[in-house]
Amino acid sequence: MRQDARMIIKDKKLLIFDLDGTIADTLYSIRDAVNMCMEHFGFEERSYSEVRAAVGNGARLLILRSIPAEVAEDTERAEEIYKYFQTCYGITYNRIDGCYEGMYEAMTELHARGYTLAVLSNKPDAYVKGIISSLFDEGVIPIAMGETDLPRKPDPTAPLLIASELGAEPWQCAFIGDSEVDIKTAQNAGMTSVAVSWGFRDREDLLATCPDVLIDAPAELVSLFE
Repeated sequence: MRQDARMIIKDKKLLIFDLDGTIADTLYSIRDAVNMCMEHFGFEERSYSEVRAAVGNGARLLILRSIPAEVAEDTERAEEIYKYFQTCYGITYNRIDGCYEGMYEAMTELHARGYTLAVLSNKPDAYVKGIISSLFDEGVIPIAMGETDLPRKPDPTAPLLIASELGAEPWQCAFIGDSEVDIKTAQNAGMTSVAVSWGFRDREDLLATCPDVLIDAPAELVSLFE
C-alpha cells in the first residue's frame, strides 16, 4: 500500500465493489458452467487458469474466448452456445463457499463505520443479486447491480448511476476490484481506484494499469478506510 494511500481515499463515503475475484472466488462456479457448455457442444474442457484469463468482460466474451476461434467467428453458432451457457450458469452460479477469507468481516466492519457499500459486476444482474443476498445480511449492500441494458464496465454509466442513487459525488467514491476492467471503470467515472491482488489478475498486471491504491489482503481495507 502506498504511504499516501490514506490521503488519496480521504473523505470517501461510497465504496463500490466488484464481485468476481474481489468479494468471492466465483471462478469454480463459472468454470463448471463453461465446461458443462463445452461438453454439450463437444469442445474440450477449459482449465481454471483458462477461465480465469477469460473472465472480466461479461459472459458473452467469456464464451467467445472459451470456444474454438473458428466457431467464435460464426456469429449464429456462437450465439447459440452463449445462450446455452446462460442455462448452465443458472444451475451453477451460486456454487460458492463464501467470501474470500477476511472479506466478509472487512465489508461488514466498513458498513458499521458508516460507509455505504455497493456492488457492480459484469455478471448477469439476477445472479449478482442472488449471490450477494446469500453472502450478506439485508441492508449491508443496498445496491447490487449486474449486467442490465446499461453499458457494462468499464463504461462509467452504471457506477455513476449507483453513486447518484446513493447520494455520492464521484470524488466521494472508491471503486474496488481485481482487474484492469475495474481500475479503468474507476478512472472513467472519476472515482478512486483500489486494486486488490487476491483475485483473478496478477499483481504486475494490476500495477501496469496504474491504480490509485493496490492492496494485498482484505484486512487492508479496514486500515485503509479508517
